[in-house]
Amino acid sequence: MQITIDNIDEVFSQNGTLLRQNLSYEKTGLPEGRHNVTITVPQLTGGHYDLDAIDIDKNGKLVDVNTAANLTAKAGDGKVTLKWDQIENAESYTVKYGTESGKYTETATATKDAYGNFIIPSLTNGTKYYFVVSAKVNGVDSEYSNEASATPLGGGGSQPDPEPTTGDRAILVVTMTTGLEKEFDLSMKEVNDFISWYESKQAGSGSASYAINKHDNNKGPFSSRKDYVLFDRILTFEVSEYSK
Repeated sequence: MQITIDNIDEVFSQNGTLLRQNLSYEKTGLPEGRHNVTITVPQLTGGHYDLDAIDIDKNGKLVDVNTAANLTAKAGDGKVTLKWDQIENAESYTVKYGTESGKYTETATATKDAYGNFIIPSLTNGTKYYFVVSAKVNGVDSEYSNEASATPLGGGGSQPDPEPTTGDRAILVVTMTTGLEKEFDLSMKEVNDFISWYESKQAGSGSASYAINKHDNNKGPFSSRKDYVLFDRILTFEVSEYSK
């Protein structure tokens, strides 16, 4: 008999006549988490194999192979970004969420390619949200995934108005992939915050956009103006510090 656990093949053999149930195979020492198990029954000549039960530890449960796993939620400014493991044959995913654990009052639909970075927008900062996701395979919805939660907070991926500074300023020039150059007169703290966001996003974390305060470049009766730049539209940027 062949048993495959997480794409690793193992075998066991059993000969003779059994009159009662028997423990045929045991695997111990697996780390906690989701494991995919496949049991392959060969064509037996003059006999058959009956599988009565699969036993797991007290903290585990059997789930359908199409159940989404490892759902995580990351808070942003008025939004939450969800990630989960891909389901091979998923046609789409359904995200349900609410403000109480186990009670999901809102629904969002994700495409089959959005499992790695799906954003739920227009959430209330300071409110904790709970999320689950299910996959649709062959027109049938799977069980819910694990529950994940996050509390959106203001300021994620956007730069707040800075405190007044004296000296230590620079000109930040951001060149976009279109060839457009954006120039900002900023404090070094603002410049360093921008660089930290860019490097974090380059490493795979952080929001897709960043708001740069335009300060005295305001036009009209506005309290502030911010220029949002998208990470994947930035070709290069240059920092020119003022002389002391």
